[in-house]
Amino acid sequence: MKFLKENEMTLVKALIYGFIAGVYYSILFVSQTKVYVNGNTRTFQEKSIFEYIVEVLQISVSVSIGATVLLGIYLHIKYLKKR
Repeated sequence: MKFLKENEMTLVKALIYGFIAGVYYSILFVSQTKVYVNGNTRTFQEKSIFEYIVEVLQISVSVSIGATVLLGIYLHIKYLKKR
């Protein structure tokens, strides 16, 4: 519990910065079209704005959780070495 109290602000910052980085990454690299494969043909259809926003948020939340977990592991190892 002491570990979390000492590093609370750092972990919250990692969560926020991870979310911002995830939004940025998603906007740059998430496709705005869906591909439907039917035999030898492919049909491209543009996603609705709701589908696109949901996908951007899913990736952003995943990136922010991953950044927080990685920072938490790093800080915990650092904390154990200090003790």
